[in-house]
Amino acid sequence: MSAQSVDSGKNVLFSRKRTRKEEGKEKMMQAVLTGVVLVICSYTDIKNRKIYKSVIGAHLVLALIGHLALRDLTAVSILLGVVPGLGCILLSAVTKESMGYGDAFLIFSCGFSLGTDRVLAVMFTSFFCVGIWALWLVCFRHGKKKTAIPFVPFLLMGAVIQGLGALLL
Repeated sequence: MSAQSVDSGKNVLFSRKRTRKEEGKEKMMQAVLTGVVLVICSYTDIKNRKIYKSVIGAHLVLALIGHLALRDLTAVSILLGVVPGLGCILLSAVTKESMGYGDAFLIFSCGFSLGTDRVLAVMFTSFFCVGIWALWLVCFRHGKKKTAIPFVPFLLMGAVIQGLGALLL
């Protein structure tokens, strides 16, 4: 470890100074990777009602390679990034898969890729959008209280909304 990372008190696994422009490009690369994964998983979730573990695994590996190449990993950021996903995995177990394990593991990998603040923003936007959709289904009698709704397209929608918001602000 460099003297700088020891002095700053951070638990840095890899460290290098980056400009603000470089950090923006790095975040954009992670967002594009996550977006591609969400598009693939949205398609399979709608078409087959399934999210493939191989896609999630590839996402985790590519995100790890990206973090290693960009040297922006800290032990704290790794742990905090996956906490929302771990919460969703627990929720899946407790509710007997009202939210599927595939959705939960996808949120886990998105948290690893994007970080806690960005994945929480995407999740809250997604929950809001799926809630509006569910309300519409129930009110107009297209669905019942227990109608299954594919969640990944709403994760994609949340990511797009949050991404556009970040570009505009």
